[in-house]
Amino acid sequence: MNVLHLTLSYSRGGRREAIAALAQGLRGQGVESHLCCLDEFGSEPAERALFAGSISLDRSGAFDLAALRRLNHYCHEHRVDVLHAHDAASEAMSAMAMPVGGRALLMTFHRTRNLETARFRDRLRNAIVGLRVGAVVTASQERLHHYIDNNYLDARKVSCIPLGIDLDRFQPDPALRQRTRAQLGAGDGQLLVGTVGHFGSEKGIDLAIGAFQAFLVRHPGRDARLVVLGRGDDEQTAWVQSKVRPEFADRIDFQGFQAHPEHWFPAFDVLLHGARDEAFGLVLAEAQACGVPVVAARVGGIPEVVLDGRTGRLAATPEIEPLADMLEEVSADEQRRRQLATQAIEHARHQFSRERYARDYLEVYRRLLA
Repeated sequence: MNVLHLTLSYSRGGRREAIAALAQGLRGQGVESHLCCLDEFGSEPAERALFAGSISLDRSGAFDLAALRRLNHYCHEHRVDVLHAHDAASEAMSAMAMPVGGRALLMTFHRTRNLETARFRDRLRNAIVGLRVGAVVTASQERLHHYIDNNYLDARKVSCIPLGIDLDRFQPDPALRQRTRAQLGAGDGQLLVGTVGHFGSEKGIDLAIGAFQAFLVRHPGRDARLVVLGRGDDEQTAWVQSKVRPEFADRIDFQGFQAHPEHWFPAFDVLLHGARDEAFGLVLAEAQACGVPVVAARVGGIPEVVLDGRTGRLAATPEIEPLADMLEEVSADEQRRRQLATQAIEHARHQFSRERYARDYLEVYRRLLA
């Protein structure tokens, strides 16, 4: 079986991580994956090496006939059986390039924000394309209900498959923990809190910084530090950094974007996630797999990823004080934190394995082809 994964670009981010994990898992099932980017690759050739082939359409617009012909030709040349779109634009391009049956077509709805369902014309496009699409898959039940409630399509076509991660890459590593903490100058007794994400408001890095500072106000003598992994444009960066109070500037480290978060997660004692909304939260699964309890808010798909009271703690709302309350609770008892860490590892290994992820999608592919 040959599967073509279509997306706007293969630039760094959660969607790219999800596609890569699926392609790697499918390879273990004997399925070849190809990559098609509508606009640009946004990545180096070495970063696309796991795919059997790749193509960038460099489209000039939604109805670029030359791009549609290139897509059609690639599918015939490489005997593509399944077109797996990872956004609404790719779904539409696939349907226009392959308007009749013979090749299975499905779409994974990754969006946290409602950009692909907000306007009537978006929903109309989804309804028309949905006549050709055999399945729509979401990563969480929350996104499943959102998609059904905001689109005109047969609800039976929509299903949920949680994302998967490479559990060989994301796992506890005591030696790596010591090295990374030493690199940061963090002693064994220091509470090292991490937060990860781009600096857009939906990821709530500002809330994580605010909650950490509120925690320090409550516990002025606590040896604790916040490590921020992520980046934004100049305006976003200035906005996020403006949230740091001068008296806590030496307690908050901005480490920028890190291509290998698995080198950082084992060093953290807690992951503090301030997201105002979240379709799934891939970093939450990755952190738990490394034995890091999570503090986050009960929004979007997060309650399906983090088990409140078992693998972390969830605040009722994405606000500074409730998040600080949960951080305080998790950090108060080291034995309790270790218990949460153990349960987080077990949860991640059971729920988020790359192999389970690939098998679930392979079942969908076979059903559509049948």
